[in-house]
Amino acid sequence: MEHAPIGTIEYGGWRAEIHSTDLPGEFKVCYHDGAGELVEEGMLTGVSTYHQRESDIRQRLKALSEGKAGEPPADLTSSGEY
Repeated sequence: MEHAPIGTIEYGGWRAEIHSTDLPGEFKVCYHDGAGELVEEGMLTGVSTYHQRESDIRQRLKALSEGKAGEPPADLTSSGEY
């Protein structure tokens, strides 16, 4: 499965890289700390563009950077609505 980079969201030196996949409406999100180390990967599904869930990605990135992440929210992988 090919994962082509399509966008980046940054917060406080941390970043979330968004990659498209071979499946329509599915994206892979890779969260990196300030040193560039991968700290979490997740899938975003059921959306036509990741911009529809950009606020959710940004909130997760903020929580990770502040050490308040806990478990990834289930709604990032739910199909939601277009």
